[in-house]
Amino acid sequence: MEEKMENKHFQKAQKKASGVLKDKSRLKALLLNSTNKLKSIGLGKIKFEKLTERVMIIIRLIRAYVKGEYRALPWKSILILVAALIYFVTPLDLIPDFIPVSGLIDDLTVVLWVFKTLEKEINAFLAWENTGKLPQ
Repeated sequence: MEEKMENKHFQKAQKKASGVLKDKSRLKALLLNSTNKLKSIGLGKIKFEKLTERVMIIIRLIRAYVKGEYRALPWKSILILVAALIYFVTPLDLIPDFIPVSGLIDDLTVVLWVFKTLEKEINAFLAWENTGKLPQ
């Protein structure tokens, strides 16, 4: 993995991630809240298409991990993915979500950073999703 995210709100989300992962009801609520937030911003809006697509991949990866279907991922990586969703659903982060458009820019920035940082792991998951074969 690469450099550390300097955003203090994301660092707080990372601290919460372990507790959320260990509590199935909190994790289920996080996944549901993430999906609901995507719906509220409009799944089809072109300007947020990249954010929507990547958050959906994170949701699918976490679900597959929790179900035990896909475990080819280090614990630290799954924590970062959960932290990204926590950050995404938290309305008061670096730029509060109630500020139109700008409020989602920081969410997009964090999600893009996570994708860059975990690029190998995410690509391996996508390959597994498409082929059903675990990475070597």
